[in-house]
Amino acid sequence: MQTKIVILTTFIILLFAACTSPQSLPAGHTQIPTLIPATEPSSPLTETALPSFPIQSYPARLPSAQLGQPIYETHCASCHGEDGNGIVPGARNFGDLDYMRGETPAFFYTTVTDGRGEMQGFRDVLTSDELWDVVFYVWRFSTDTETLNLGQNIYEENCQVCHGIDGTGEVLGASDFSDLRIVDDQAPRDFYLVTTQGKGSMPAWQGRLSQDERWSVIDYVRTFSYDPTLPGDIVADPLPTSTPEEIVCDPKYLDQTNPYDWNDSAASIAGQVTYDQACGMCHGVDGSGAIPGTPDYTDPVVAENLRSNGGENLCVVANGRDAMPGWKETLTDEQMWEVLTFMYSFGK
Repeated sequence: MQTKIVILTTFIILLFAACTSPQSLPAGHTQIPTLIPATEPSSPLTETALPSFPIQSYPARLPSAQLGQPIYETHCASCHGEDGNGIVPGARNFGDLDYMRGETPAFFYTTVTDGRGEMQGFRDVLTSDELWDVVFYVWRFSTDTETLNLGQNIYEENCQVCHGIDGTGEVLGASDFSDLRIVDDQAPRDFYLVTTQGKGSMPAWQGRLSQDERWSVIDYVRTFSYDPTLPGDIVADPLPTSTPEEIVCDPKYLDQTNPYDWNDSAASIAGQVTYDQACGMCHGVDGSGAIPGTPDYTDPVVAENLRSNGGENLCVVANGRDAMPGWKETLTDEQMWEVLTFMYSFGK
C-alpha cells in the first residue's frame, strides 16, 4: 500500500511539472527580418530599358567601295582621316593590318550602324546599301590593287578549279564566297587559318604559298562579295607566283615502289579513308574525275599507268601538279601509297 502511495505522488508531481510555462529561449545571433505586408510593394516599380540588339540588314546589290568613298569623306574622314589612319584620339587606324585581319565586315557594319564609344551611329542617316558601301571602302584601306592582282593570279591557278571563277563553288562542299550572308562574319585570319592548315577535303597550302601570297589570295577572295574598284586604280599585269612551271621529282619519291601489293585489300581500305577526305572532292567518289582536267581512274588504261609508274604518281601526290596541291606536308609516304593502291582499284 505504501508503494502505491509513492508511485501516485510521483505521478502527480510530474503532471504539474509538465503544465508549468516553458522558460524563454536565449536570443539568437540573427534577427528574424520583419516581412513587408503583402499589400505594399517591396520596392517602387521603375521602367527597365530592354537590351538593344543590332539588326543585320543585307544589301540589295553588290556593295561598292567606289560608292562608299564619298560617304566616307562626308561622314568619317573628319575623325578617321582621308587615308583611314585616324586623326583624333581613339579613332581607329584602318591601315593597321593586324587589326583589320582580325575583324569582320559584320563587325564594321554594326559599328557604323549603331556607333561605338564616342562614335555616333548612322542608322538613321544612311541606307543599308550605303552602310555596306562605306564598310567596304574602309576595307580597302587594308589592301591595294597590286595585292589583289597577285591574289587573283594565285586564285585562278590554284583555287578556281574547286571554288569557281566567280567564287560560288564549283564542286560539292566548296564555300560560296559571293554570298555576303556566309562570309560577312569571317575575318581574314579565319580564311588564313583554313588556307594554311586545310579543312575537310581542302588541303593545306602552307608548303606551296608564302605568307604574303596566302594573304593576297584571301584579300582577292573577299572581292567576290563586294566591288573593290576605286577611281584611279590601275590594273596590273598578272604577277608570277612561287609555284614553278614544272615540278622535278625528288628521287626520294621517284625511286620508290609500292610497299603494298596493288591488290592488298587492307591497304586499299585504309587508302579509301584518306581518299574520301582529301581527294574525292576533285577526283570523284568513283575516281572518274569530278572536275575538268582530272584523270578518269575507272579507265583500265589509266589505272595500269598508275600501277606501272608508281614512283611518278607518288611524286605527283607528294609535290602536286598544276592546280593539284602537294600532300607531303600532310600525309606520310605510307598513307600516299595506300591512297594510290585504293585508286588503282577503280580500274580493275
